[in-house]
Amino acid sequence: MTIHALAPAIGHQRYLRHHSPHAPYAPYARHAKRILFTFALLPVAIAVGVVSASYAVAQTTPTSPTAPTAPTGPADNPTSAPAGAATPDPDVAKIAALPVPAQTQWLSRTIKSGELAKMSDDQIVARMQAIHPDTLVRFLKAEAAALPEYQYELTRHERINNQWQATPDRMLVKIRENPLQIYAKWLPDGAHAGQEIIYDETKKPKEMYGHLGGILGFTSIWSSIDGSLARSQSNHTVRDLGFGFIAEQIAHDGKSFRAAGLSEKPARTSVSEVNGVRVLALEWDAPSGPPQHYANKSRVLLDLKTGRPRGIEAWDASGQKIEEMHFEKVRKEQWTDATFDPKNPDYKF
Repeated sequence: MTIHALAPAIGHQRYLRHHSPHAPYAPYARHAKRILFTFALLPVAIAVGVVSASYAVAQTTPTSPTAPTAPTGPADNPTSAPAGAATPDPDVAKIAALPVPAQTQWLSRTIKSGELAKMSDDQIVARMQAIHPDTLVRFLKAEAAALPEYQYELTRHERINNQWQATPDRMLVKIRENPLQIYAKWLPDGAHAGQEIIYDETKKPKEMYGHLGGILGFTSIWSSIDGSLARSQSNHTVRDLGFGFIAEQIAHDGKSFRAAGLSEKPARTSVSEVNGVRVLALEWDAPSGPPQHYANKSRVLLDLKTGRPRGIEAWDASGQKIEEMHFEKVRKEQWTDATFDPKNPDYKF
């Protein structure tokens, strides 16, 4: 309200002061009004004083960047778990505390029962990170021993003589692990289609018998498993086709890591999907490539439902991929001696 607006009211009060029948009590009335007016302004003054004092404190009290603030709720209470933090899984600690043989039994049981495949990605990763590196090697060796005779289809893509091959090999592979005997046929939907080889370590452990595909497949010959012909198509020998080879390579790299004072545990553990199959991916980073280590960087893929290898990938020191292999349609078999005999009528030797 402005001063001009208050003028009529002030004039009216002066008239009442001189003409009111209660004029003798006017001095008391004036005191009473002053008291009432003072009480009316008291809350405002208090509020203004509090605000002013608070502002003054804020301006004069320095705030330390490291000074802790008082808890304002459960999220700020040091005894409370941070919002969104994962609750530690007690099973992971129990698994980590087990000796290697017990961990191997746990891993085998959990995979074969289907329990591992039902877990979330985070649960699987936490458990696999908790096990000792020797546990994985023991498990893979035990699985290879439990699969003495089997077959699978292999897709193999490699960098040979620093050239990434335009078309990957597609192969049907039949294996007997002990003694190591192998039959392989290159399938029509890949490179070197129609090619066949047979390897039998009981006959010629350093040679294989085979023929090329297409019009050059009219004759079969013995050749070195590590010779120029074999190396022109792959950086591996025929002996590397068995699943036991994967376990041996992981064990070999583990020893190399230990000798170099490095951790032999995978650098990265994750769960992904390959051709519609959920797999465990284990990656290692090595300070060097062959012969000390399998590769500068390698990845092994394991089927979460069976525990069997589903793939291998490797990179060199420059980050170039040097190989990518995927195993499909793995099944246990019972072979006869004819399976690894070039005279088998189903073959074209």
